[in-house]
Amino acid sequence: MKKLNAGILIIGDEVLSGKTQDTNSNFIAKKLIESGIQLEEIKIIHDQMDAIIEDVLKFHNKYTYVFTTGGIGPTHDDITSESIAQAFNQKYCYHDEAYKILENYYPKGDFNEGRKKMARMPEHAKLIPNPLTAAPGFIIKNIYVLPGVPSIMQKMFLNLLEIIEKGAPKKTITININLFESSIALDLKIIQDNFKECSIGSYPYFNFVSKEREYYSGGVNIVVSSWTLDSLDEVVKKIQEMTSLLGGKSSIV
Repeated sequence: MKKLNAGILIIGDEVLSGKTQDTNSNFIAKKLIESGIQLEEIKIIHDQMDAIIEDVLKFHNKYTYVFTTGGIGPTHDDITSESIAQAFNQKYCYHDEAYKILENYYPKGDFNEGRKKMARMPEHAKLIPNPLTAAPGFIIKNIYVLPGVPSIMQKMFLNLLEIIEKGAPKKTITININLFESSIALDLKIIQDNFKECSIGSYPYFNFVSKEREYYSGGVNIVVSSWTLDSLDEVVKKIQEMTSLLGGKSSIV
C-alpha cells in the first residue's frame, strides 16, 4: 500500500509567544492517524514571509500532504496567503470564487476592506469551504491552507478528510501495568528489538500515597503501535508475559 505522510506548519507569532495555545496540531494529528496518514513533522513558525516560503517549499518536497494553520485572516499580519503565492510563483490577487462567496455572505455595506482581504490568495488556488464563517481556505499543489481559529479549522479539516486519499489506520493498543518503568526497561527493550515493525512507547505515571514520607505508587502505560503489522496480538502477549514474570499485573485499556 502506498505510504501517505504529512507535515503540519502552525503559523503565528501568538503561538510562539505563549499567548495562544496550539490545539490545532493535536486535533489534526489524531485525525490523520485515524485516516491512515502518518504525521512526520510539526513546526511552529513566525508570521514572517521568508520563513513561511522556506518551510512551505521544504515541506512540499518532503510530504504527501502539508497542512498549514493561521495567517489567512483580515489583518496586516495575516501574510500566509501572500507568502504561499510567492512560494509557488503565482499571482496574489482576489480569487473570483472566494470574493463572490464573501460578498454574498456579508450584509450590504459590511463587506469592508479587511473582509475583502480574506478573498486574496494564489490566483489558481482551489477553495476549501468554510461552513461557519464563509471565508475559505485553499489548496495549492499538496499544501492545504486552513485558518488558525480551532472551531473553524476543525470543521474545515473534517470536510477536507472526505476528499483526500487515505490509507489503512494505524493499529494501536495501550497496556496498563502496575510496575515501575525502571523495572521493565531492559525486558521491554528486548521485546522492541524483536518486533521492529512496531513502536513500543512507555509512559509512566505516579500516585502519591503519603506526603509525609513522600511515598508514591505508580505504573506504566505501554503503547504499542504499527502501520504495517496485521495484528499486535503477539507483541501484546510478550509484554503481558514479561509483566507476569516480573510479579506485576497488566490490562488492556
